[in-house]
Amino acid sequence: MLKGRLARMTVLASGALTLGMAATPLNAQQSTPTPQAEVPVPYAPGQRQEQRPNVLVWMLDDVGFAQLSCFGGLVATPNIDRVAAMGLRYSNYHTAPICSAARASLLSGRMPHSVNIGSHAAVARPFPGYNGQIPASAGSIADNLHQAGYATFALGKWDHLLAEESTLAGPFDQWPAGQGFDRFYGFLAADADNWNPTLIRDLSPVTKPDDPDYHLNDDLADQAISMIRSRDARNPSRPFFMYWATGTAHAPHHAPQEWIDRYKGKFDMGWDKAREAILKQQKAEGLVPEQTKLGPRPEGMPAWNRLSAEQKTLFARQMEVFAASLSHADEQFGRILDALEASGELENTIVVVTSDNGASAEGALNGLFSEALLGSGKQPSLAENMEFYDRWGGPETYPHYSFGWAVAGDTPFRYFKQTTHEGGTHVPLVVAWPKGIAARGERRAQFVHVADIAPTILDAAGVPLAETVNNVKQQPMEGISFTYSFAAPEAPTRKSAQYFEMFGNKGLWSDDWLLVTTHRTKPWDMTTATPPNEPWELYDLAKDPGETSDLAKRNPERVASMDRAFAEQAERYNVNPIGNVSEGTLETMRKAREEFSRRGGKWRFEGPVSNIPGTVAPPISALSFTMTAALDLPDNSVTGPVFANGGHLGGMGLYLRDGKPVVILTTIKGETTEIAAGEALPAGQSTLSLTFTNARGSDEHRVTISANDKTLAHDTVSFAMPVSFGIFESFGVGIDYGSALLPGAKAGVPFAGTIGEVVFDFSAPH
Repeated sequence: MLKGRLARMTVLASGALTLGMAATPLNAQQSTPTPQAEVPVPYAPGQRQEQRPNVLVWMLDDVGFAQLSCFGGLVATPNIDRVAAMGLRYSNYHTAPICSAARASLLSGRMPHSVNIGSHAAVARPFPGYNGQIPASAGSIADNLHQAGYATFALGKWDHLLAEESTLAGPFDQWPAGQGFDRFYGFLAADADNWNPTLIRDLSPVTKPDDPDYHLNDDLADQAISMIRSRDARNPSRPFFMYWATGTAHAPHHAPQEWIDRYKGKFDMGWDKAREAILKQQKAEGLVPEQTKLGPRPEGMPAWNRLSAEQKTLFARQMEVFAASLSHADEQFGRILDALEASGELENTIVVVTSDNGASAEGALNGLFSEALLGSGKQPSLAENMEFYDRWGGPETYPHYSFGWAVAGDTPFRYFKQTTHEGGTHVPLVVAWPKGIAARGERRAQFVHVADIAPTILDAAGVPLAETVNNVKQQPMEGISFTYSFAAPEAPTRKSAQYFEMFGNKGLWSDDWLLVTTHRTKPWDMTTATPPNEPWELYDLAKDPGETSDLAKRNPERVASMDRAFAEQAERYNVNPIGNVSEGTLETMRKAREEFSRRGGKWRFEGPVSNIPGTVAPPISALSFTMTAALDLPDNSVTGPVFANGGHLGGMGLYLRDGKPVVILTTIKGETTEIAAGEALPAGQSTLSLTFTNARGSDEHRVTISANDKTLAHDTVSFAMPVSFGIFESFGVGIDYGSALLPGAKAGVPFAGTIGEVVFDFSAPH
């Protein structure tokens, strides 16, 4: 029975699968890693900035090939367009099909599996290639640039990190501070509530600025500009490397209302007409061949004209909000560009804009009013989503659009994120460097991979790969520099083959042919467990980027040759053993059982603690428990959290409100249930106790609140306990970061009294 209850905990990890994967050259002779130097090039304090360029990388999230306006998309992104006009658009750039893998590859310059992030860190498996531990021999681009004198800044999303290593207990070697960054400001999760984020500055939790109009992307731009200006304190000419990784446009799609209003009615034409309009524009701009046809609709995606009027109304609204969130983020990015231009530094700044993977289909057909539902295996009905129509994109929702818009966002390609078809891996790349790249507004068609970004930046900056990082000898970068393409639009691609793999989906690109399997194409389904041995499909991408005609049976020799190449790369880069997402979920469950056994069913805290991810927090949503807390109160009117897990869109906790203990339960719809004591705790020392039953298969819970051997409240409540409280909130004792669980309370305010030992006891038979 314990095994079944703990299974609920693992879905939190599954919910983090808003997911990627990558590949490399066929052999060492065909790949030219950045050469190693005996010692890193030192930075002289008096060296003028223009001798080395600044580097600004905007890592977008879940943005498909066809969603930026400079790639034919229908979302206005004038500041990304501004960068494209200053430099180059790469129309044949490929990434890994999920965020963790892509980000680890970009920052390390190596294949995702080579740095052990072959899938998503939330569903790590105990094998090289998948264990979620970046080796010390794979120092990041920040490590290398820092040794060459750069200031290094990371902002926003950092999610290629095991949940058990993302607590304030560390270890911190996989955090930004351990990966070569001087400063960090952002969140350690797959996504964040843009209105009420759970934030980390460097190694410490912080609350958001007290601004009634707060939005995370505004904050990230403010912090980015502040970090750049912080160099003025000593040497303003010191070059910087900035990794600006917005949660946008990953769910939740959050945008200020004024931005949502700008897109009202803009997507009433539906996803089919949108695909047609985008493809026409892409052809006009030479981004795809003239003969390109749209990839077929995936299973379950209806034609727009077959939808009901209510479906069309809801789905159009979902895309309006997505577009608003992306355009709003683009404006904040523009503020950073403006600051660099005003200081005279933009001219000598390498600007890179790209996305971690293709557009996300994790919303399934109807979309999600809350992405927390993703881990539950439950898709909301049209009626449930329509309840939030007027609030979609605001603080009361955590939304994701219908997968039809992901297909449109990946025009003309097939499928989407988490697949190894073009829709999962083929995304935008924009590169500009006014001082170092003469081209303006040109297109490049060379094949480029996410692992190539780091060696290209090092090459352009004149920084050889460091021989050692933190006294550890470094392995070569497996990506190759594509600086050769900056001034040579017709230069041949310097890579002959590149593998891809994601949860059993396999692929190999070679000379504009794609060998691929179709194993798992419903990314909202976390239970796929069938052997990943589907037959190979073969597509001629030079003529058919939409993958409309499978040529495998006509070209058996090419299939056999590419199959051998995939096997060789799979062996070289730790891709084997290939497994399903369900295997990672089972491993998360195994680790939860092991942790339960190690603790003897008791979680003990010797005082306040915060920022514990749900997957490694006490399993209060899955098992019955008794909690005891030693409190010392200054008076009998204290308001504050004893413990809290989750927030205002799904959570559970125990607060004092005006000195009276109250249990708070919130659904993912924001509905609140309370069990409150009728009398306040006295000033001075008290022992507060809570007993909570989690009867398997029942929504009825018995709740008893006691203090100093006296029962203060006892009741049975009906509450459908969510499988998870979402990946965006955390557990804390004595403080509640993120969004406040107690209505009217302010997040991040410590408990006003003293909290001593707090024990959660799950050891009684259940």
